[in-house]
Amino acid sequence: MFWYNIVIITANNLITMKKTLLLLSLSLSISLTYAQTKFGVIAGLNLASISSTSSGSSISSSSLAGFHVGAFADFELSKSVSIQPGVLFSLKGGSDESTQSSGSYSVHATDKLTLNYVEIPVNIFYHIPVSIGKIFLGGGPYVALGLSGKEKVTYTGSVSGNAEANVTFGSNSGDVKNPDFGLNLGAGIALQNNLLFKVGYGIGIANLSNTSGTTSHNNVFGISVGYSFR
Repeated sequence: MFWYNIVIITANNLITMKKTLLLLSLSLSISLTYAQTKFGVIAGLNLASISSTSSGSSISSSSLAGFHVGAFADFELSKSVSIQPGVLFSLKGGSDESTQSSGSYSVHATDKLTLNYVEIPVNIFYHIPVSIGKIFLGGGPYVALGLSGKEKVTYTGSVSGNAEANVTFGSNSGDVKNPDFGLNLGAGIALQNNLLFKVGYGIGIANLSNTSGTTSHNNVFGISVGYSFR
């Protein structure tokens, strides 16, 4: 009887939990259905870098200039809060420089790693009305699917030249793990003429490295200009 009662109580709790989750899902669906919706386009500058840790040592690459471009939807849940999903083409990666010298021999190498992603962010923003529009700040998770990439090394000095190789995404040694995911933080201003300006920082959580004992993460600082269609 004791175990029977536990089973009944557990079953009732599961039913109650399922009902609660269903009500929450329905509430969110209804909220998004009746929310004021805007769509827009956005583009801007990426300053991307890769931070790595190996054998207890941490290394961060120099910034690589790139860009992002895409579209977004803005679901206004209230006058102060909105949910903003989007789809972006985003360039990430990093750049490194090194010099090797021995006697009269000296070579300077610049290594640029470019990674092209389709990124899907889902941000929640809090809006503060001001005289010229609304200031917004917030953030949310993102997931990004790697499409292609390239590594280019340029040599100058005693030896000059360059070498290029395509980057592959996968689980083999030398591949870049796919997908990337992480957290976006951002703030900006939406003007009354539908223009918006935003700064943001993407913190990569996914480990990009397939090498045991090594972790690598994407980091991106972005400056964006967008336009909302009402």
